[in-house]
Amino acid sequence: MIRALRAAAPMLIGALLLVFGCDDEAPMQPGTPPAASTLSAAATATNSVAASWSMCPDSDFSEYRLYRSSSPGISQNPPASPVSTFGSSADTNYTDTGLDWNATYYYAIQTRDTESLSSWSNEVEVTTPDSGGTGGILTCYQVQGQQASSPYIDQEVFVTGIVTAGGDEFYNSSGPVAVIGDVNGGPWTGLVLFGDSIAHLARGDSVVVGGTVQEHFSLTELVFISSVEIVSTGHAQPPSTHVVTGDIAISKADPEQWESVIIYVDDAMVTTVLEYGQFLVDDGSGDCIFDDMGDYSWNPAVGDTVYEANGILWFSYDEWKLCPRDDADLNVSSAGPGEVLSCYDVQGQASSSPYADQVVSVTGIVVVGGGEYYSSSSEYAIIMDEGGGAWTGLTLYGDDVASLGRGDSITITGTIDEYDYFGGWQESFTELVYPTEVIVHSTGHTLPPATLLDTGDTGQEQWESVLVSVEDVSVTEDDLGYGEWAVDDGSGDIRIDDMGEYTYTPSIGDAFSEIIGVCWYSFDNWKIEPRDDSDLTE
Repeated sequence: MIRALRAAAPMLIGALLLVFGCDDEAPMQPGTPPAASTLSAAATATNSVAASWSMCPDSDFSEYRLYRSSSPGISQNPPASPVSTFGSSADTNYTDTGLDWNATYYYAIQTRDTESLSSWSNEVEVTTPDSGGTGGILTCYQVQGQQASSPYIDQEVFVTGIVTAGGDEFYNSSGPVAVIGDVNGGPWTGLVLFGDSIAHLARGDSVVVGGTVQEHFSLTELVFISSVEIVSTGHAQPPSTHVVTGDIAISKADPEQWESVIIYVDDAMVTTVLEYGQFLVDDGSGDCIFDDMGDYSWNPAVGDTVYEANGILWFSYDEWKLCPRDDADLNVSSAGPGEVLSCYDVQGQASSSPYADQVVSVTGIVVVGGGEYYSSSSEYAIIMDEGGGAWTGLTLYGDDVASLGRGDSITITGTIDEYDYFGGWQESFTELVYPTEVIVHSTGHTLPPATLLDTGDTGQEQWESVLVSVEDVSVTEDDLGYGEWAVDDGSGDIRIDDMGEYTYTPSIGDAFSEIIGVCWYSFDNWKIEPRDDSDLTE
């Protein structure tokens, strides 16, 4: 027994020394590196890594530095900067988010003291899950499948995303709805959630939601929710993507890629107020529907300016509609000019406008810019409705139109005048004159198409101020006075005038494959007014 105690004595003394050496009240000797931490790390279902490490007991502790690398050997070759730095020895947990799916990472903790000495933990290898694998976590992009119907239709899946519309933000008569989106935004990156269990979700939550994919009246949704995990909160929203109203217009065949995605339009105007809280907005590229599923205080009126409007693109009752969530989604002006007319409205499908001598506001796309047509007094410009066709043009007259350029989407306010060009006994020419307000909503729009006509049919009231074209014509008169000449495709002559600036000198017999211009009426004659050389194709 005595011999056994004697043999154990050195071990007992060593153990006592080890205990005293870990006393966190006793400072380490100068020049001694801090105690190294033991690191553990594991991947979560949401392609993040949860890391934890043992606490440093040293009184001269300075900081932990958590490093991540895509290759092993961090302690020999640390990355340029740590994932995160911790100034308290009690901070021993961290979740590293936003990682790639199905990727391998290496982690290590460097512990530093006040003498700038350091020690390295063990290195841990972690592989994030495969989002598309069996039992894996899908993104909204994968659920959408880049097609109208999800490839996961009627399957139970788990989906991760950032909440972009909370469970109480959109009105829905049948139950709570929320929307999630992939962190980077863009086409095909949104998904609607439906069910009582998602009612508590709030914008910015990072979630993993289990449920069944269904096409509810052609809107892809996750329903019959089986689980909701809030991984973390307070995240930034996925970026909103800019679209023109024409991309989601009523006539657009398939804006499916923007379903349930945050998008925004800008430099637009309210053109029509509909029933059930809906209204139409147009930036010059086509009307799109806005809906009031969200909770905002704006009461839209025709003529209101939409400087910028964000929202979720929704599909219901066979219509696409943009749904702002709240007032923060809207930068609008309610100082609109009142009822805004189209050129078609102003023309009234008659030789004289029903709005003659009235002050009106009209919207359209500029097809002839200010200064493109000669005028001995003030300036001309011409606008058209987006789709083109009969009765869709209107001539503007006044100094304030001088700066307008082709492709501008505008709203202009002025007086409708039936102008008699020096004794026009048959027709007068409908114009908007002396504008009091000109609003340029946006620029660079595609021009309404020119309507192809026979030369013999061009001189009709319905084509007044409309872009038209004639094809396969020959010059039949080269000098009708005042720069005018005539062409014929076999159906009858039409005059060509020189209000525009082109270099061609007419000669009888010259052939043109196409001539484009605005149909004009003056001095008792209908004529086509090319704008420049590009409108004359020989």
